[in-house]
Amino acid sequence: MGETGEEKFAEGFQFYKVVWLFVIGAFLGDLIETVFCRITMGRWMSRSSVVYGPFSVVWGLGVVLLSAILHRFRKNQTLKIFFVGSLLGGVYEYICSLFAENVFGAKFWNYSKIPLNIDGRINVLFCFFWGVIAIAWVRWLYPLLSEKIEQIPVRLGRVLTWGLVVFMVINMGLSSCALNRAYERHLNIPAQSAMERFLDRNYEDERMKEIYPLLKFVENQK
Repeated sequence: MGETGEEKFAEGFQFYKVVWLFVIGAFLGDLIETVFCRITMGRWMSRSSVVYGPFSVVWGLGVVLLSAILHRFRKNQTLKIFFVGSLLGGVYEYICSLFAENVFGAKFWNYSKIPLNIDGRINVLFCFFWGVIAIAWVRWLYPLLSEKIEQIPVRLGRVLTWGLVVFMVINMGLSSCALNRAYERHLNIPAQSAMERFLDRNYEDERMKEIYPLLKFVENQK
């Protein structure tokens, strides 16, 4: 409840707040990586995790993780937040890389050419980036976004939240199926069902390459 006794939307750290943090984090993460690739590689490219919309699931989940764990450190020294954020970000990114490789047979990033990397999955420089993001998130971005989210009218907020949930669940599910089918095509496995033929028609290799330009498949993962 707010100070006036009226119900506030997504007050505290609860389901509605988590959904909005995930979607906002996924969008901002995609934007950050797109700009980063333009600066470092000289070209614009999709950095989305899903087939519809500019959303990075890794960033979205990372933002929720940072919010849940680092909230308790908000009163600590900035240096401590930096080191905790760097460690969490590195471990999280490593786990995400392992998950993608073992579930989809795919690598979405490879840091092998960057110094001080571990298996090409993480590197010290990007871990430090996570630390900087943790500071910015805990000190400024989370309080600001949390306040703005809670200003959404309650009824409208609930409707919009469930709309986002349905959209993202379908989007992520369809993206997983499309990636799995793309890997099967990579192994020259023919379509054997109506769903697989649908995926071949609508999410062919050319389109998947546009969505995931850095995607590399790993042999013999399935």
